[in-house]
Amino acid sequence: MALAEAGHQVWASARSNAKLETLAHQASATSGTIHPHACDVTSPESVLQCVKAMNQTWGGVDVVIPNAGIGYFNPLQEAQLDEWHSMIEVNIQGVLSTLHAALPSLLQNKGHVINIGSLAARHVYPNSGVYCATKHAVLALSESLRVEFREDLAVTTINPGSVNTPFIETTTNEELLTNYRPQFQAGMEAEYVAEAVLFAVESRGRGVVSEMTLRPDRR
Repeated sequence: MALAEAGHQVWASARSNAKLETLAHQASATSGTIHPHACDVTSPESVLQCVKAMNQTWGGVDVVIPNAGIGYFNPLQEAQLDEWHSMIEVNIQGVLSTLHAALPSLLQNKGHVINIGSLAARHVYPNSGVYCATKHAVLALSESLRVEFREDLAVTTINPGSVNTPFIETTTNEELLTNYRPQFQAGMEAEYVAEAVLFAVESRGRGVVSEMTLRPDRR
């Protein structure tokens, strides 16, 4: 929403078409432009069709923000294998599918990749080893893009700490969920992260924000 309100055209994708339509309606009320397009990042074909539709509608991709993410918190010895696979499928493979589909247009337009990492991209925390591994992978991928396409792409990684969203609610370990929920509820508002994304986008021409770390204000 922050990007749309600042005058940028936003192509928004998610699995829930109803939520996307609501977002688009809210943007139109503030003169912003959000085009909704249902997409499942766990399906490479769905991602490819989403990017193709954007190319056909708007002529190309200038900025891509692979934002889908999921986290399950559990001690390694108690974790379910399917939870590990889900995090890899969404947090790594979803990012890879998005970048692979968008990269040709991004390179043509000398565009901007904004990956959403985490404090877990720089640190390893108890009960979140696989989640941390996925975010380390996102950071490594950002650095690879920056090194290989230094002259053709701007690359930014934004590493937020806890954000007040339902993110933690996927955790199936009831004890950890009870312990961690207040930490996330006291975290940053999602709008603060969106403002960081907007700042990175609008810094082009003056410089490139290569990495940004955001932490909750503990005052």
